Amino acid sequence: MLTKDLVGKLSPEQQEFLAQMEFRRTQQRLKLLELARGNDWRSRYFPIYIFAVFVLFITLYYFDCLHIQEKPAVLFLPIGMALVFTMCAYIGRTNRRLEALLELMELDRAEQASRPPVA
Repeated sequence: MLTKDLVGKLSPEQQEFLAQMEFRRTQQRLKLLELARGNDWRSRYFPIYIFAVFVLFITLYYFDCLHIQEKPAVLFLPIGMALVFTMCAYIGRTNRRLEALLELMELDRAEQASRPPVA
């Protein structure tokens, strides 16, 4: 851990390099926090995909495209596929969030290990 005195003794190029390293580490941490909280773009727009599929099926049924009103069982296959896709996407999103949490935990442990113990 560098103190203000040690940083003050570094050359301007070294100080700039140190600042860039800290900036990158902070950006990475913010990105991981956003992903762990579920605030990334995939999580935000996920309900829109479900709604769009639902609207598509309602439109197909209402306007009787492909004579679906006569045989509504034809919709079971696409609806089933949409539900399976939804579940796979949800599981993938949960895995991404868990991986981000684990990486944040590793970063915190590494940061705590690099700090000197407080007496």
